[in-house]
Amino acid sequence: MITYIAYLMVTVAVLVYGIGIVLPDIGRHDYTVYALLPLLTPLFSISGIALETYYLAIVAAIIASVGWITISSLEGFISEMSMKSKSREHSALFEVCAVFFAILFFDLVLSFLMTAVGYEPSDPIGDSSDLELLFSLANASVWEELVARVLLVGMPLLFVDIFRRSSAARLHKYFLGGGFRIGMVEAALIIISAGLFGLAHYDAWGAWKILPSAIAGLGFGYLFLRHGLPAAIVLHFAFDYMSMPSTVFPDSVGLTVAIVVGILLWAGLGSVFFVYYILRMAEFVTGRKYLEEKPQIIGVPTPFPSPYGTIDPYEPHQTGAPSIPYGYQRPREAGSWQPPHAGGYVCPICGYTQARWADGKLHCMRCGHSS
Repeated sequence: MITYIAYLMVTVAVLVYGIGIVLPDIGRHDYTVYALLPLLTPLFSISGIALETYYLAIVAAIIASVGWITISSLEGFISEMSMKSKSREHSALFEVCAVFFAILFFDLVLSFLMTAVGYEPSDPIGDSSDLELLFSLANASVWEELVARVLLVGMPLLFVDIFRRSSAARLHKYFLGGGFRIGMVEAALIIISAGLFGLAHYDAWGAWKILPSAIAGLGFGYLFLRHGLPAAIVLHFAFDYMSMPSTVFPDSVGLTVAIVVGILLWAGLGSVFFVYYILRMAEFVTGRKYLEEKPQIIGVPTPFPSPYGTIDPYEPHQTGAPSIPYGYQRPREAGSWQPPHAGGYVCPICGYTQARWADGKLHCMRCGHSS
């Protein structure tokens, strides 16, 4: 991750360097602004000083996004690098790297499979000039996130929250994203926007580009809701500008070698993160947690006799109505809760007075009833 962050800073430097290449000539060109409504639809064309101002705004948005997620999540990222962070609580910088690696792994596997079957994908930007690449790829990193994530995820979610009378007072969060909990509605919007985002690449790239673009769109949408629009912009920029340093500086052999080695290294780590996010999706669908540590039991549990036979006090969902001897003390379990005095927890099903706190609920230690 540290090597990739260093490379990300190199691409930002190339972006800034490219201003001297793009700005002197961009005003002589015309650019058509598109939106997903829900298909790719041309809106208007700009040129001259308006296009120059638009380009500078795009560059400023990328630099601001990189700076924002770096500064706002640096403390959490350092904690994660030192293995001191909490499980499942990731900083924006960490998840930008992790999602990038996972998608890069998928793209390389897909590319390998297409090569194996003899399919040669089209490349409409292969003959583009440095000016065209520097502008179009930077523009895609920002404008496509606005029309695909803000327009297709943030705005519909605002209307959904108003309809279901959820808290919609902080309107800016629907434009800037971040801080959302992924539920069924949010997941559906991410999938729909990702699908439309993939289809939008069909006209220029062909059918082969739909699937990888849609998979990337899932990552962009997830980061938009969890960490905000800047995180989605940075991830998009990370992909689109990945080859630009070697394109702008083709004579730098060391840089080219570093890029190839870096891609192999990041894709190798991406295989781990790809599996990790697949498991997270499976957890979302099934409601089970596959990566959760089991609580430790302090003390050795021992069964005790009762009129109904030998009863294990730690085994939930037992049949019968065991009578627990007066004064019996159950060894404490990490994460368990015991009432300090009469009037504390009492299971409404079996009357037991000890429970374990998990997933925001109290679970009876005898019958397993949750409340």
